[in-house]
Amino acid sequence: MNKTPEPRVGEMSIMDYTGHSRVTWDTGEPGEIATAREVFDSLIAKGYSAFGSKEKAAPKHKLGTFDPTMEELIMVPRTVGG
Repeated sequence: MNKTPEPRVGEMSIMDYTGHSRVTWDTGEPGEIATAREVFDSLIAKGYSAFGSKEKAAPKHKLGTFDPTMEELIMVPRTVGG
């Protein structure tokens, strides 16, 4: 039996002044992955930090590059102390 992994849905939560927004992608859809990667790269360029995990319930760790196999990503804007 040759089992291929079933596609999963990834979700990126983007924290911002409105609260947050979401971007989702199907891990089996290259176009959706490309769109999510563009959003991720744009946010990183703006100074956001990325944290993610392969399973929603798992602890998050900091990411430097987009990984479409992550089930959950959280994008946090740079904070300025005062």
